Amino acid sequence: MKRHLYFLIILFVCITSFVDGYGQNNPRQPGLVQNSPRNSGSQGNIVEFDLSYNFSVSGDTKRISLLVVLPETIPDKQKIHEIKCSRKPLRIFKKNGNRYAEFVFMDPERRIDIEISVTAELFRYDFITASRNNSKIPVNRAELSEFLKEESYIEKENEKIKETAKSIEGKNDLEIVRNIYRYVLDNMEYVLHGKKSFGAVKALRLKKGDCSEYADLFVALCRAREIPARVVSGYTVNPDTKTSKHNWVEVYLQKYGWVPFDPSSGDRANGFFRDISFSRMEPVYIYFSNTRNDAILRNYHFCSYSYWGDRVRLRDSIEFKRPSFPSKKR
Repeated sequence: MKRHLYFLIILFVCITSFVDGYGQNNPRQPGLVQNSPRNSGSQGNIVEFDLSYNFSVSGDTKRISLLVVLPETIPDKQKIHEIKCSRKPLRIFKKNGNRYAEFVFMDPERRIDIEISVTAELFRYDFITASRNNSKIPVNRAELSEFLKEESYIEKENEKIKETAKSIEGKNDLEIVRNIYRYVLDNMEYVLHGKKSFGAVKALRLKKGDCSEYADLFVALCRAREIPARVVSGYTVNPDTKTSKHNWVEVYLQKYGWVPFDPSSGDRANGFFRDISFSRMEPVYIYFSNTRNDAILRNYHFCSYSYWGDRVRLRDSIEFKRPSFPSKKR
């Protein structure tokens, strides 16, 4: 009787800790904060944020061109209610599944400030919700083939990557992906190392990295097993705006379509929380791009710029604001 009572007490403590603590700072990943959304379930988490791009012009510069990715509405994941730009872009265009804005400044002043204000509604979408969704969005097979290729940072044809991928077992694509997830978490240590990315091969060798390395290695191993996968770039709703930029992944599963996973956020010492993190992602992810090497942005994330004349400097940042209207039911 005492033994059963002790077990029930321990179980209650674990569940209570999960309910109260899920989504708080990951001690193994200081850069990512998963805030509890204002609303959950069938309601969206409404967020407002400002994207700022600030140029410093110190010399004789004739022209500056800035390209930025704009977030778009994605069914079941996010709805963009409003985007306002403090300066009118030269053009807004779509290419390779992303939407971009281009700003051009002739004979620029010493300081140029561009602010893009966004109101978005974020919905919880993860393996649990995908498995309940009976209306899988059809996908073009040619599109899937693009996410099976080798590319910079995702070296699926590397012998070590192929050897590692082959050693990861599973009866179907879901089991293989789950075991790849566990492999990455078991063999990686979260370390902030600056702006330069390592790529999958170096991440596998060093066994450390930040969200970029976790995502690149995860995707490379999936592709090496002929499972379509891609890196997603965006932001997480995060009071620490210096670390709000984030990479996670999406994997195409035969029964469920494109399903997101966040391996770096799931890297916790407690196996119970790891398993939950595989299946569940809170509505704090703002999707911007699923192109790992974006030629439009010269392979940069979020934005790129060109200038004619003396060198200029760009600082980009994000600031989250308090929502101005209540969440609505879907």
